Amino acid sequence: MTSARCIYRDFWNRPQHKCQPCESKYEIQAGREFTENCGWSDEQQQIQSPYKPCKNGTYNNGFHVKCQKCSSCITPFIACNTTSDTICCKQGEQVFGGKCIPQPMETTVITTVSRTTTTTTSLLLLLLLPPLAAQAQALLQLKSLNLNPPPHVINVTGIYACLGILSALTLVCLFLVIKRRRTKHLNEEFHKCNGAVRESLSKKAIKGYDQSVSYNIINESDNNDHLTGSAYLLAPEIQGAPLKTVLNNLDVLEELVLVLDPDISGAKNTRHLAAQCSFSFAWINYAYSMKDHKSPLVAVLEGVVTKNPEWTVGHLAELLTAIGRNDAVEILAKLPAGVEE
Repeated sequence: MTSARCIYRDFWNRPQHKCQPCESKYEIQAGREFTENCGWSDEQQQIQSPYKPCKNGTYNNGFHVKCQKCSSCITPFIACNTTSDTICCKQGEQVFGGKCIPQPMETTVITTVSRTTTTTTSLLLLLLLPPLAAQAQALLQLKSLNLNPPPHVINVTGIYACLGILSALTLVCLFLVIKRRRTKHLNEEFHKCNGAVRESLSKKAIKGYDQSVSYNIINESDNNDHLTGSAYLLAPEIQGAPLKTVLNNLDVLEELVLVLDPDISGAKNTRHLAAQCSFSFAWINYAYSMKDHKSPLVAVLEGVVTKNPEWTVGHLAELLTAIGRNDAVEILAKLPAGVEE
Protein backbone atom coordinates (compact mmCIF):
# COMPACT_ATOMS: atom_id res chain seq x y z
CA MET A 1 0.00 0.00 0.00
CA THR A 2 1.09 3.57 -0.64
CA SER A 3 -0.69 4.75 2.51
CA ALA A 4 -0.70 3.19 5.97
CA ARG A 5 -3.50 5.46 7.19
CA CYS A 6 -6.25 5.20 4.58
CA ILE A 7 -8.18 2.43 2.82
CA TYR A 8 -7.62 1.50 -0.83
CA ARG A 9 -9.84 4.19 -2.46
CA ASP A 10 -8.87 7.04 -0.10
CA PHE A 11 -5.73 9.16 0.20
CA TRP A 12 -4.19 10.96 3.18
CA ASN A 13 -4.79 14.71 3.14
CA ARG A 14 -1.84 15.80 5.21
CA PRO A 15 -2.78 19.50 5.67
CA GLN A 16 -6.27 18.55 6.93
CA HIS A 17 -5.09 15.41 8.77
CA LYS A 18 -7.81 13.10 7.39
CA CYS A 19 -8.51 10.52 4.67
CA GLN A 20 -10.46 11.67 1.63
CA PRO A 21 -11.92 9.66 -1.30
CA CYS A 22 -10.00 9.74 -4.58
CA GLU A 23 -13.02 11.13 -6.45
CA SER A 24 -12.90 14.28 -4.33
CA LYS A 25 -9.52 15.13 -5.88
CA TYR A 26 -9.79 13.50 -9.33
CA GLU A 27 -12.65 13.02 -11.78
CA ILE A 28 -13.97 9.54 -12.51
CA GLN A 29 -12.86 8.50 -16.00
CA ALA A 30 -14.58 6.03 -18.34
CA GLY A 31 -12.55 2.88 -18.99
CA ARG A 32 -10.32 3.45 -15.94
CA GLU A 33 -10.37 3.12 -12.16
CA PHE A 34 -8.34 4.63 -9.32
CA THR A 35 -5.07 3.08 -8.26
CA GLU A 36 -4.29 2.31 -4.63
CA ASN A 37 -4.69 5.51 -2.56
CA CYS A 38 -4.78 7.45 -5.88
CA GLY A 39 -0.99 6.96 -6.02
CA TRP A 40 -0.33 9.26 -3.01
CA SER A 41 1.79 8.38 0.01
CA ASP A 42 1.17 9.55 3.57
CA GLU A 43 4.00 12.07 3.04
CA GLN A 44 1.93 13.74 0.29
CA GLN A 45 4.11 12.38 -2.53
CA GLN A 46 2.72 11.17 -5.89
CA ILE A 47 4.27 7.70 -6.15
CA GLN A 48 2.27 6.45 -9.15
CA SER A 49 -0.50 7.48 -11.56
CA PRO A 50 -3.92 8.03 -9.96
CA TYR A 51 -5.61 5.86 -12.66
CA LYS A 52 -5.20 2.43 -14.17
CA PRO A 53 -7.15 0.88 -17.10
CA CYS A 54 -9.98 -1.60 -16.52
CA LYS A 55 -9.02 -5.26 -16.84
CA ASN A 56 -10.50 -7.61 -19.45
CA GLY A 57 -14.05 -8.55 -18.52
CA THR A 58 -14.68 -5.28 -16.65
CA TYR A 59 -15.87 -1.82 -17.64
CA ASN A 60 -16.42 1.71 -16.35
CA ASN A 61 -18.91 3.95 -18.17
CA GLY A 62 -17.84 7.00 -16.18
CA PHE A 63 -20.22 6.53 -13.24
CA HIS A 64 -18.26 4.10 -11.07
CA VAL A 65 -15.23 4.57 -8.85
CA LYS A 66 -14.17 0.98 -9.51
CA CYS A 67 -14.40 -1.03 -12.75
CA GLN A 68 -17.51 -3.25 -12.81
CA LYS A 69 -17.73 -6.88 -13.98
CA CYS A 70 -19.31 -7.29 -17.43
CA SER A 71 -22.81 -8.81 -17.49
CA SER A 72 -23.45 -12.26 -18.96
CA CYS A 73 -26.24 -13.15 -21.42
CA ILE A 74 -28.13 -16.32 -22.42
CA THR A 75 -29.13 -14.76 -25.76
CA PRO A 76 -26.82 -13.45 -28.52
CA PHE A 77 -24.96 -10.40 -27.25
CA ILE A 78 -22.64 -7.53 -28.12
CA ALA A 79 -19.47 -7.99 -26.11
CA CYS A 80 -18.57 -5.39 -23.52
CA ASN A 81 -15.50 -3.17 -23.65
CA THR A 82 -13.71 -1.06 -21.07
CA THR A 83 -16.27 1.78 -21.37
CA SER A 84 -19.61 -0.04 -21.81
CA ASP A 85 -21.33 -3.12 -20.41
CA THR A 86 -22.47 -6.19 -22.37
CA ILE A 87 -25.60 -5.60 -24.51
CA CYS A 88 -27.93 -8.63 -24.43
CA CYS A 89 -30.11 -9.10 -27.54
CA LYS A 90 -33.79 -9.93 -27.15
CA GLN A 91 -35.20 -13.41 -27.83
CA GLY A 92 -35.35 -13.99 -31.60
CA GLU A 93 -32.63 -11.43 -32.42
CA GLN A 94 -29.09 -11.92 -33.72
CA VAL A 95 -25.97 -9.75 -33.80
CA PHE A 96 -25.12 -8.17 -37.16
CA GLY A 97 -22.88 -5.17 -37.78
CA GLY A 98 -22.52 -4.49 -34.05
CA LYS A 99 -26.31 -4.27 -33.56
CA CYS A 100 -29.13 -6.60 -32.46
CA ILE A 101 -31.48 -7.25 -35.42
CA PRO A 102 -34.45 -9.65 -35.90
CA GLN A 103 -33.60 -13.03 -37.44
CA PRO A 104 -34.77 -13.44 -41.09
CA MET A 105 -37.85 -15.57 -41.76
CA GLU A 106 -37.38 -18.92 -43.52
CA THR A 107 -39.23 -19.81 -46.77
CA THR A 108 -39.55 -23.55 -46.27
CA VAL A 109 -42.76 -24.17 -48.26
CA ILE A 110 -41.43 -23.21 -51.69
CA THR A 111 -38.18 -25.08 -51.09
CA THR A 112 -40.07 -28.23 -50.07
CA VAL A 113 -42.19 -28.18 -53.23
CA SER A 114 -39.11 -27.76 -55.40
CA ARG A 115 -37.26 -30.62 -53.70
CA THR A 116 -40.29 -32.90 -53.89
CA THR A 117 -40.72 -32.31 -57.61
CA THR A 118 -37.02 -32.85 -58.34
CA THR A 119 -36.94 -36.06 -56.27
CA THR A 120 -40.04 -37.49 -58.03
CA THR A 121 -38.58 -36.78 -61.47
CA SER A 122 -35.32 -38.47 -60.51
CA LEU A 123 -37.15 -41.60 -59.30
CA LEU A 124 -39.10 -41.92 -62.55
CA LEU A 125 -35.91 -41.66 -64.59
CA LEU A 126 -34.31 -44.40 -62.48
CA LEU A 127 -37.34 -46.65 -63.12
CA LEU A 128 -37.11 -46.17 -66.89
CA LEU A 129 -33.36 -46.40 -67.35
CA PRO A 130 -32.63 -49.95 -66.04
CA PRO A 131 -34.36 -51.81 -68.97
CA LEU A 132 -32.46 -49.68 -71.50
CA ALA A 133 -29.20 -50.28 -69.66
CA ALA A 134 -29.84 -54.06 -69.63
CA GLN A 135 -30.45 -54.11 -73.38
CA ALA A 136 -27.29 -52.14 -74.05
CA GLN A 137 -25.29 -54.56 -71.88
CA ALA A 138 -26.68 -57.56 -73.82
CA LEU A 139 -25.58 -56.02 -77.13
CA LEU A 140 -22.06 -55.44 -75.77
CA GLN A 141 -21.85 -59.10 -74.68
CA LEU A 142 -22.82 -60.32 -78.17
CA LYS A 143 -20.14 -58.14 -79.76
CA SER A 144 -17.52 -59.40 -77.30
CA LEU A 145 -18.27 -62.98 -78.54
CA ASN A 146 -17.90 -61.83 -82.18
CA LEU A 147 -21.61 -62.50 -82.70
CA ASN A 148 -23.76 -60.09 -84.59
CA PRO A 149 -27.23 -59.63 -83.13
CA PRO A 150 -30.20 -60.23 -85.43
CA PRO A 151 -31.47 -57.11 -87.22
CA HIS A 152 -34.88 -57.34 -85.54
CA VAL A 153 -33.21 -57.23 -82.10
CA ILE A 154 -31.38 -54.03 -83.05
CA ASN A 155 -34.57 -52.52 -84.41
CA VAL A 156 -36.60 -53.48 -81.33
CA THR A 157 -33.87 -52.11 -79.08
CA GLY A 158 -33.82 -48.83 -80.95
CA ILE A 159 -37.61 -48.58 -80.75
CA TYR A 160 -37.55 -49.23 -77.01
CA ALA A 161 -34.82 -46.67 -76.57
CA CYS A 162 -36.77 -44.01 -78.46
CA LEU A 163 -39.97 -44.81 -76.56
CA GLY A 164 -38.14 -44.69 -73.25
CA ILE A 165 -36.58 -41.32 -74.02
CA LEU A 166 -39.90 -39.90 -75.22
CA SER A 167 -41.68 -41.21 -72.12
CA ALA A 168 -39.05 -39.70 -69.83
CA LEU A 169 -39.25 -36.34 -71.61
CA THR A 170 -43.06 -36.42 -71.43
CA LEU A 171 -43.02 -37.13 -67.71
CA VAL A 172 -40.45 -34.40 -67.11
CA CYS A 173 -42.59 -31.87 -69.02
CA LEU A 174 -45.68 -33.01 -67.10
CA PHE A 175 -44.02 -32.48 -63.73
CA LEU A 176 -42.64 -29.12 -64.82
CA VAL A 177 -46.18 -28.02 -65.69
CA ILE A 178 -47.48 -29.27 -62.33
CA LYS A 179 -44.62 -27.53 -60.53
CA ARG A 180 -45.33 -24.27 -62.36
CA ARG A 181 -49.03 -24.42 -61.46
CA ARG A 182 -48.26 -25.14 -57.81
CA THR A 183 -45.70 -22.33 -57.69
CA LYS A 184 -48.20 -19.95 -59.29
CA HIS A 185 -50.84 -20.99 -56.74
CA LEU A 186 -48.39 -20.47 -53.85
CA ASN A 187 -47.43 -17.05 -55.22
CA GLU A 188 -51.10 -16.05 -55.45
CA GLU A 189 -51.68 -17.19 -51.85
CA PHE A 190 -48.54 -15.35 -50.77
CA HIS A 191 -49.68 -12.12 -52.45
CA LYS A 192 -53.13 -12.44 -50.85
CA CYS A 193 -51.57 -12.96 -47.43
CA ASN A 194 -49.12 -10.11 -48.00
CA GLY A 195 -51.98 -7.83 -49.03
CA ALA A 196 -53.96 -8.74 -45.91
CA VAL A 197 -50.93 -8.06 -43.72
CA ARG A 198 -50.34 -4.68 -45.40
CA GLU A 199 -53.99 -3.75 -44.97
CA SER A 200 -53.83 -4.74 -41.30
CA LEU A 201 -50.64 -2.75 -40.79
CA SER A 202 -52.18 0.26 -42.54
CA LYS A 203 -55.22 0.12 -40.24
CA LYS A 204 -52.94 -0.12 -37.19
CA ALA A 205 -50.88 2.81 -38.44
CA ILE A 206 -54.01 4.93 -38.97
CA LYS A 207 -55.26 3.95 -35.50
CA GLY A 208 -51.87 4.82 -33.97
CA TYR A 209 -51.91 8.16 -35.81
CA ASP A 210 -55.39 8.94 -34.49
CA GLN A 211 -54.31 8.07 -30.96
CA SER A 212 -51.22 10.26 -31.35
CA VAL A 213 -53.30 13.20 -32.57
CA SER A 214 -55.77 12.74 -29.71
CA TYR A 215 -52.90 12.58 -27.21
CA ASN A 216 -51.40 15.82 -28.59
CA ILE A 217 -54.76 17.58 -28.41
CA ILE A 218 -55.12 16.54 -24.75
CA ASN A 219 -51.61 17.77 -23.98
CA GLU A 220 -52.18 21.12 -25.68
CA SER A 221 -55.41 21.69 -23.75
CA ASP A 222 -53.85 20.80 -20.36
CA ASN A 223 -53.11 23.70 -18.05
CA ASN A 224 -49.80 22.16 -16.82
CA ASP A 225 -47.86 22.37 -20.11
CA HIS A 226 -44.50 21.78 -18.41
CA LEU A 227 -45.52 18.22 -17.36
CA THR A 228 -45.45 15.23 -19.74
CA GLY A 229 -45.36 11.42 -19.66
CA SER A 230 -45.78 9.67 -16.32
CA ALA A 231 -46.11 13.01 -14.48
CA TYR A 232 -49.80 12.98 -15.49
CA LEU A 233 -50.25 9.90 -13.27
CA LEU A 234 -50.11 12.25 -10.28
CA ALA A 235 -53.19 13.96 -8.96
CA PRO A 236 -53.30 17.72 -9.69
CA GLU A 237 -53.06 18.48 -5.94
CA ILE A 238 -49.84 16.42 -5.72
CA GLN A 239 -48.36 17.97 -8.88
CA GLY A 240 -48.83 21.48 -7.50
CA ALA A 241 -47.56 20.69 -3.99
CA PRO A 242 -44.20 22.31 -3.00
CA LEU A 243 -41.15 20.10 -3.51
CA LYS A 244 -40.38 20.22 0.23
CA THR A 245 -43.50 18.07 0.68
CA VAL A 246 -41.39 15.08 -0.41
CA LEU A 247 -38.73 15.87 2.23
CA ASN A 248 -41.36 16.14 4.95
CA ASN A 249 -43.06 12.81 4.12
CA LEU A 250 -40.60 10.27 5.57
CA ASP A 251 -42.38 7.18 4.20
CA VAL A 252 -42.30 8.35 0.56
CA LEU A 253 -38.79 9.78 0.98
CA GLU A 254 -37.47 6.47 2.33
CA GLU A 255 -38.91 4.54 -0.66
CA LEU A 256 -37.35 7.01 -3.10
CA VAL A 257 -33.95 6.68 -1.40
CA LEU A 258 -34.11 2.87 -1.62
CA VAL A 259 -34.79 2.85 -5.40
CA LEU A 260 -32.70 5.85 -6.53
CA ASP A 261 -29.51 5.96 -4.44
CA PRO A 262 -27.99 2.51 -5.27
CA ASP A 263 -25.63 2.18 -8.27
CA ILE A 264 -27.34 -0.51 -10.37
CA SER A 265 -25.98 -1.42 -13.80
CA GLY A 266 -28.33 -0.27 -16.57
CA ALA A 267 -30.55 1.85 -14.30
CA LYS A 268 -30.27 5.62 -13.91
CA ASN A 269 -30.20 6.88 -10.34
CA THR A 270 -29.62 9.92 -8.12
CA ARG A 271 -26.44 10.78 -10.06
CA HIS A 272 -28.45 11.34 -13.25
CA LEU A 273 -31.21 13.21 -11.39
CA ALA A 274 -28.59 15.56 -9.89
CA ALA A 275 -27.13 16.15 -13.36
CA GLN A 276 -30.63 17.07 -14.60
CA CYS A 277 -30.76 19.62 -11.76
CA SER A 278 -27.46 21.20 -12.97
CA PHE A 279 -25.32 19.97 -10.06
CA SER A 280 -21.61 19.70 -10.91
CA PHE A 281 -19.84 16.39 -11.37
CA ALA A 282 -17.58 17.06 -8.38
CA TRP A 283 -20.59 17.89 -6.16
CA ILE A 284 -22.29 14.63 -7.12
CA ASN A 285 -19.16 12.60 -6.35
CA TYR A 286 -18.81 14.33 -2.99
CA ALA A 287 -22.47 13.63 -2.14
CA TYR A 288 -21.93 9.93 -2.85
CA SER A 289 -18.69 9.89 -0.84
CA MET A 290 -20.76 11.00 2.18
CA LYS A 291 -23.43 8.36 1.51
CA ASP A 292 -22.79 6.62 4.86
CA HIS A 293 -23.74 9.81 6.70
CA LYS A 294 -26.43 11.27 4.45
CA SER A 295 -28.50 10.08 1.49
CA PRO A 296 -27.37 11.65 -1.85
CA LEU A 297 -31.04 11.97 -2.88
CA VAL A 298 -31.87 13.94 0.28
CA ALA A 299 -28.88 16.21 -0.38
CA VAL A 300 -30.07 16.80 -3.96
CA LEU A 301 -33.65 17.58 -2.92
CA GLU A 302 -32.49 19.97 -0.18
CA GLY A 303 -30.20 21.74 -2.65
CA VAL A 304 -33.01 22.07 -5.22
CA VAL A 305 -35.45 23.44 -2.62
CA THR A 306 -32.82 26.00 -1.57
CA LYS A 307 -32.00 27.12 -5.12
CA ASN A 308 -35.53 26.84 -6.55
CA PRO A 309 -38.11 27.26 -3.76
CA GLU A 310 -40.85 27.61 -6.36
CA TRP A 311 -40.38 24.04 -7.63
CA THR A 312 -43.24 21.58 -7.13
CA VAL A 313 -43.62 17.81 -6.97
CA GLY A 314 -44.64 17.94 -10.63
CA HIS A 315 -41.18 19.28 -11.56
CA LEU A 316 -39.52 16.32 -9.81
CA ALA A 317 -41.89 13.86 -11.52
CA GLU A 318 -40.97 15.37 -14.89
CA LEU A 319 -37.22 14.91 -14.24
CA LEU A 320 -37.74 11.32 -13.10
CA THR A 321 -39.71 10.60 -16.27
CA ALA A 322 -36.90 12.10 -18.37
CA ILE A 323 -34.35 9.60 -16.94
CA GLY A 324 -36.74 6.65 -17.34
CA ARG A 325 -37.58 6.13 -13.64
CA ASN A 326 -41.36 5.84 -13.84
CA ASP A 327 -41.23 3.54 -10.81
CA ALA A 328 -40.14 6.54 -8.71
CA VAL A 329 -43.05 8.59 -10.13
CA GLU A 330 -45.42 5.87 -8.91
CA ILE A 331 -43.92 6.29 -5.42
CA LEU A 332 -44.60 10.05 -5.60
CA ALA A 333 -48.24 9.22 -6.28
CA LYS A 334 -48.44 7.91 -2.69
CA LEU A 335 -48.18 11.47 -1.33
CA PRO A 336 -51.42 12.56 0.35
CA ALA A 337 -53.46 14.80 -1.93
CA GLY A 338 -54.61 18.20 -0.72
CA VAL A 339 -51.98 18.53 2.02
CA GLU A 340 -49.39 21.30 1.60
CA GLU A 341 -46.34 21.23 3.84
